[in-house]
Amino acid sequence: MSIKSSVNCILVLLCLLPCFGKAQNQLKDEIIRFDEGLPSDFVRQVALSKNGYLYLATRRGLSQYDGYRFLEQPAALTNITSLLVKDDVIYYHDVYNGLCVLKNFYDKPSVITTNKYHDTDPNNDHFENIFVDSEDRIWCTDFNNIKYFNRDGTKGKVFFVDKNPDKIKRYVTFLELQKGVVWALTNRGMFIWQKQTGKLIPQSNAKLRNLEYRAALQINKEEVLFSTLNGRLIKYNLVSKQISDMPSLPDNRTIVGIGKVTVGGQPQTLLYSDQSVYLLSETDLKPKLLYSTERQIINEVIVNNETKIIWIATNKGLVKLFNPYSSISNAMLPLDSQRPGNMILDIVELPNGEIYTCGRDNVLWIYNKTSGWRKLMLPEKDVKCESLSLAGNKILVSTNVGVFCVEDENVKKLVALALPPKWPIKKSIVYQDKQLWVLPAGQPVQVYKWPSLEKENGFVTNDNQFWSDNLWNDIYINADGKIWLVGWMPKDFGLAIYNESKKAFLEVSKLKENADHSQFCGDYYNRISTTTNGDVLVSGYGGWNLLDANGVIKKMLNTQTYDVANDRVEGIAEDNNGKVWFATEEGLNVYNNNTDKVIRISQIDGLPGDDLIYGFKKLRNGNLVVGVENGLSFIDVNKIVRSQLVNKLELCGIKVNGKTINTNNPDIELKKGETELELLFSSLTFIDKRKIIYRYKFKDETKWIYLGNKAELSLRHLAPGDYHLQIEVGDNMENWQSKDLVVKVYLPAPFYKTQWFLFLMFGLIILGIVYVYRYLFQQHKIEEQYRRKLKDAEMQALRSQMNPHFMFNTLNSINSFIIEHKIEEASEYLTTFSKLMRNILDNSKHTAISLDKELDTLKLYLNLEAARLEHCFDYSIKFNKDIHPESLRVPPLILQPFAENAIWHGLRNKDGKGLLEIIIEQTNESILHITIKDNGIGRAAAGSFMASQFKHKSYGVDITSSRLKLLSSDSQIVTEDLYDGDKAVGTAVHIYLNMI
Repeated sequence: MSIKSSVNCILVLLCLLPCFGKAQNQLKDEIIRFDEGLPSDFVRQVALSKNGYLYLATRRGLSQYDGYRFLEQPAALTNITSLLVKDDVIYYHDVYNGLCVLKNFYDKPSVITTNKYHDTDPNNDHFENIFVDSEDRIWCTDFNNIKYFNRDGTKGKVFFVDKNPDKIKRYVTFLELQKGVVWALTNRGMFIWQKQTGKLIPQSNAKLRNLEYRAALQINKEEVLFSTLNGRLIKYNLVSKQISDMPSLPDNRTIVGIGKVTVGGQPQTLLYSDQSVYLLSETDLKPKLLYSTERQIINEVIVNNETKIIWIATNKGLVKLFNPYSSISNAMLPLDSQRPGNMILDIVELPNGEIYTCGRDNVLWIYNKTSGWRKLMLPEKDVKCESLSLAGNKILVSTNVGVFCVEDENVKKLVALALPPKWPIKKSIVYQDKQLWVLPAGQPVQVYKWPSLEKENGFVTNDNQFWSDNLWNDIYINADGKIWLVGWMPKDFGLAIYNESKKAFLEVSKLKENADHSQFCGDYYNRISTTTNGDVLVSGYGGWNLLDANGVIKKMLNTQTYDVANDRVEGIAEDNNGKVWFATEEGLNVYNNNTDKVIRISQIDGLPGDDLIYGFKKLRNGNLVVGVENGLSFIDVNKIVRSQLVNKLELCGIKVNGKTINTNNPDIELKKGETELELLFSSLTFIDKRKIIYRYKFKDETKWIYLGNKAELSLRHLAPGDYHLQIEVGDNMENWQSKDLVVKVYLPAPFYKTQWFLFLMFGLIILGIVYVYRYLFQQHKIEEQYRRKLKDAEMQALRSQMNPHFMFNTLNSINSFIIEHKIEEASEYLTTFSKLMRNILDNSKHTAISLDKELDTLKLYLNLEAARLEHCFDYSIKFNKDIHPESLRVPPLILQPFAENAIWHGLRNKDGKGLLEIIIEQTNESILHITIKDNGIGRAAAGSFMASQFKHKSYGVDITSSRLKLLSSDSQIVTEDLYDGDKAVGTAVHIYLNMI
């Protein structure tokens, strides 16, 4: 079968080359075999679904590959001889069932026609070269016939085309060039079927009729490509009927498949033989080899345009052909110059784009993208390069024996510098095209005129200790012209800026803005670079700092805080998008200020190694180049952080209690006892699995649970309920794609945990409670009636004691007025007394009265007592604003006995005016706090009087206390003695009344 026309769009090969001669070197092949899950090493055909699954026809059945696992179709586990996927419908033939159709991979297949092994016709069990036309007729072939079947099950037709007595396999390709017209190209000639006639007849064009065809493809509306068994590649124009030969493969190898692709905007043809894959350019018409094998036989080749992968079905496994690292290209030194530990130490880029590099020897390597590498030797032996710097079109090479200058690949030593031989030079820079600044190791910076190289003194006045005690690693001129030093200062922080007025380097740690020294990432700094806005980046052990042009720290990145794999930061630069790139011993890192995250780039992204503490350069085009062992790595900074994912995430399989179930429906309903669930999913990207990261969370949760590179999720010991899971996929660059996977799982509860069971039990419990309650209620009602009668009898007894007691005391008072001939007072007193008696008679009929009525009665009594005792005391009644006396219910005559007691025992014998206070508070909704407070002589003094001295005896307090206990056990009376120092100043009675 040839490559399907559906793949005729922009191919992965766009990122392979503009120079086809290197395509084979950039492509990588990965062979997947039986021991990696492939059902059989013999892969006859491969096909792609629209959602990205790869389907394989093997000797051991039909399987679906998602990049992680091969899932088998349980009804197609035998030899699959032919496979076609069209509009996501799978058509195949297996030697057990026959010609079958699957609308979904997990469905039970529909059998169009069965194999007939028990008759004498061998054609009845062969259905090969499957093709489906625009009206869903399923075309196929056998030894002697071309035939089609209707998908709806109605009978099709069989056309005899060849005796084929040897029963050898026929190569047939079907093309539908227009609706209702099907071409059949066979190794016995070409036949055409027309719906109008219903006949299959030989091609009328004699030049085409009798060719031995092997493959064919319609490349546009007017042209068709044919390949023949003898190696010819023919182009046929459907309009002009012109036939022209195209370049064939080397040695006229038979082209078994053809595909049309576009590379770099130019139409290309993909050809493959049974051992090689070629790209044919229509400009030079010369096939370029993409892939070859000596021990495998290629059965079919297809291209996945989304993932940019070429899939090759062979007799010894499935081959994945791809460009693994399109964003990183490695330029390695010539093989004869490569040696272990040969690291590129420094890099400069000339204005013409050529790149100069150096290692720890006397060789400069020059890289040109077009011509590759060339070598330039320094004129002295035992030279060890330290660094390179650019001065216009000249390159300064700092070494252990001095400074060399390279111009137009001519090398000369700057002997005029007259540097001592024991002064290794760390770095040399040209300042404003006027001066050469040279940084020796452990020695003061030397300044010379440029380019005359005359020594200039007095430009750097730092003392010798500044140079001998510190280790300076780099000298740099910022965009604003300031000169910076970075290095190690054991007693300070290794950053200094040259002050032109003071002719000295000043430590930035001395700036008042940098008083918080915790903002320095460390005391050992390695390198320095500038940002697009003129700020400065400095790298060191422990991280890096961003400073403004004056040396004020703006940001610190600590390698521990940001979980960087290694704390030795060397090369550092800001790209054109504001991201900071920095190199360590464990890979390249990029910091994104917008997300405040660091992403690591390592060997899985295409770097030859992770030790990147050597050469580091931002190129003029904004990309990076880093020095590695025996070469350079060029990093496309925009492309490498771009996601390689294709915005797909599919549920590929489901296992329940360890058994795969035949569905991939994300709405999963489990049965009783099914508590173990395993979800298999994939991004269908087919890239390096180490680059793909999965995470999930349950509905309404915010925290993600990371699965790492594992494309499966196991849920164990599931409890009954509904589970909503959201699964996402991202890459190692922290790019999370928008397409997610939502899985809903429902596990029903056993009957004893269902709502019906709970309702039933609840109903039974309610009935039981009602029955018990009714029984207990009846018993309680009887007992309550008895207690109420007893309580009423006791209360009536107390009232019968209370009323005569109060009346006795009052009549005594009236009698006193009469004896003392106080007629008017006796009359007024009697009037008040009659009102009081009326209130007492009215209130005594009720178990409880309002508080305001109780207070009215109390006021009448107090007025009587005040008049009787010649107004020896005053009284006041106070309560809070939130208390409404008319709405509160209290027992009648509950206050009078305590007021009487306070008057007769506390206030009566007091020298001077007495005061009786009634204070009412509500501590909570159910308790009323009433305080009866006097400023009398106190209980101790009152008790010292002999009983014979009192004509008054109050029984009311005892009677009222008994009444309160009968009313509620929560009610209580507390008596408090009041003192001023050691002197008694009165008594307070606190009544805590449980309100009725």
